[in-house]
Amino acid sequence: MNKIYFFIIAIFIGCEEENSTSPSKDSNEEAVNGFISQSLENDGQTRRYLTYVPEGNSESNPFPILFNFHGGSGNASAQIYTADFRSIADTAKFILVYPEGLYGDWNMSLPGDSDSKNSTDDYGFIEKMIIQLSTSYSVDEKRIYAVGFSNGGGMAHGLAVSQSSRFAAIVSMAGNLYKNVANSSNPSPTSILTIHGTLDGSRPYYDESLLAGYYYNIENMHSYWVEKNQCDDTPQESTFFSSGSIIHHTFENCNNGHSIEHYKVMNGGHYWLSFFQNNIPTNQIIWNFLSKFDINGKIN
Repeated sequence: MNKIYFFIIAIFIGCEEENSTSPSKDSNEEAVNGFISQSLENDGQTRRYLTYVPEGNSESNPFPILFNFHGGSGNASAQIYTADFRSIADTAKFILVYPEGLYGDWNMSLPGDSDSKNSTDDYGFIEKMIIQLSTSYSVDEKRIYAVGFSNGGGMAHGLAVSQSSRFAAIVSMAGNLYKNVANSSNPSPTSILTIHGTLDGSRPYYDESLLAGYYYNIENMHSYWVEKNQCDDTPQESTFFSSGSIIHHTFENCNNGHSIEHYKVMNGGHYWLSFFQNNIPTNQIIWNFLSKFDINGKIN
């Protein structure tokens, strides 16, 4: 497996174009398994991402975008094999994007945040990716989504908070909402799905003191989103079993048909949590949730 992984990384690096700032479908080289390696300049840095575009994209058939953010110290190529949405993209027809964090991390803090030790302009990078993708492909800009793991899950939350006019819905896997960006923003209603293990040692489920004061725990994070989406305070609950007990929370009657949902994975740790609900696997559950919404709320 390690040999395959390093082979993939080598191909990925070899296909990057150092000075490419406005790539098109014709000028990019295929990296691996249908992915295109693209780059752009942002804040004096060359930033890279991998794009997968199923067949059928045209002006008469614009596709949604799903950004998939890796965890801290990770990279785009590894995230493909952690959370591979290619087969779903082929069927559902959306553009799949795996961005690469600078030095392996994502910065969800806003400019002027004195608590942050990271000054990378990741929000600017993401906005430029959207513009570049919209130039190269036909994009349904009312249906831009994000999913992320750990630090990438925090980035997805940050986009829902500070870029709610851009992102219709997000999913966070083992990620927490950063307090500073949450308290410094006033997002419009945005649909949120969170998946988190109760034994997560890196992003603790319960004890906010273990998060060094930077992040909300899961309960307080949901309270924040319930207030912003004007949902019922008390969720509906159902329990199912998939290699253990999982409690599915749904906060109902949110503004404009938006939804706040949560999968509480009992005894789950800090990893991509794979399970089945009614024979539907995690990644398909994620897409089924996201695809119900556009920027205005639930799609009729």
